[in-house]
This record gives sequence, C-alpha cells and structure tokens, in this order.
Amino acid sequence: ALDLFHQQEEAPGMVFWHERGWRVYQLIQQYMADLWRDNGYREIRTPQLVDRSLWEQSGHWENFHENMFITESEKRHYAVKPMNCPCHIQVFNQGIKSYRDLPYRLAEFGSCHRNEASGALHGLMRVRGFVQDDAHIFCTEDQIQTEAVTFIDLLHKVYDDFGFKDLTYKLATRPANRIGADEVWDRAEGALAQSLD
Repeated sequence: ALDLFHQQEEAPGMVFWHERGWRVYQLIQQYMADLWRDNGYREIRTPQLVDRSLWEQSGHWENFHENMFITESEKRHYAVKPMNCPCHIQVFNQGIKSYRDLPYRLAEFGSCHRNEASGALHGLMRVRGFVQDDAHIFCTEDQIQTEAVTFIDLLHKVYDDFGFKDLTYKLATRPANRIGADEVWDRAEGALAQSLD
C-alpha cells in the first residue's frame, strides 16, 4: 500500500524493492552501520557463493543442504550462502590473533538465501532471499557475560530508537544437533543466562 516493495511468482520469496522502500532500507542500514562502528564492530563483506567443502566443515551441508541453493561450476559444488557464520570465521582466521585482540567483533549486512518451502513463505517475514544484520563476537570464555550484557544494551538502544518498548527475552539453549563439549555449553549458557539477569 505504501509502494515500498513487491513480490511476484517469477522470484518466489524474493523482494523487489521500489524507490521509496529502498530509501527507507538504506537509511536503516546506515543507522546500523554507524552504530556498529561506534561500538567496536568491524563491518565486513563475505562471498555469496562458497565451495561445498566449507559448508561440510561447518556442518551445514550435512544438516541443512536440502534448504540450500546449490550450483556446480568446473566440477565443483557451491552453495549460495544461507548464513554468515562460516564466512565470518574465515575472516577471523586470517592472520595471527592474540588474546589481546579479543573481543573481536565482526558485522555484516549479509545477503543470504535459503530454499524455504513455498507454503512457508510469508510477506517479508519468511522469504528465500534476505539480508541479515548479522554479527559475531569472538571472545574468551571469561568475556562472554560482559560481551552479552554490552550487546543487550546495544539491542535496547536500537529497539528504543525504533519505538519498541515492551521486549520479551528468550534464551535459546543448546540444540540436540550441535558441536562442542557439554562442559563448554554449560559455561556459555550460564554466562548468557546471567547476562539476561
């Protein structure tokens, strides 16, 4: 009704941004980029198409490949990026890092694509192509609680600036299908729960 965007059958679950909508989108994106920079995040950009081997290494191929868009070129299989995490780890892994470099905060307006079932698609809430305002914080176990509290404060600022006052928090704990030792999960979940308290 506001002539901001439309969707159509030739690109299911994808968004065609109109001029006015794209202007709003860019203003919000610039607001977030400035906020990231002011709060110690390093804005990066990672590839859209990544070799299958990285998705196998991260575990995404085994667990989620049916929801990934896959293509082949020169006898290699690639997936269109469904999430940013493995690529952010690749950026962090470049060069030598010291514990003095931590926390190391990376952020990206990561363009992602997921092969969602057509029956699950719904407006802008459930789509196949989207941009995640996404960040990863690399830190020591001792820094988890402080980083989580700092992030929650930042989250409150964003929500407050956009007029959202009544917030509900839910702590997502370890999934059944996961990597890492239970002792590490125990400590990390404990620090996150204390952050919310």
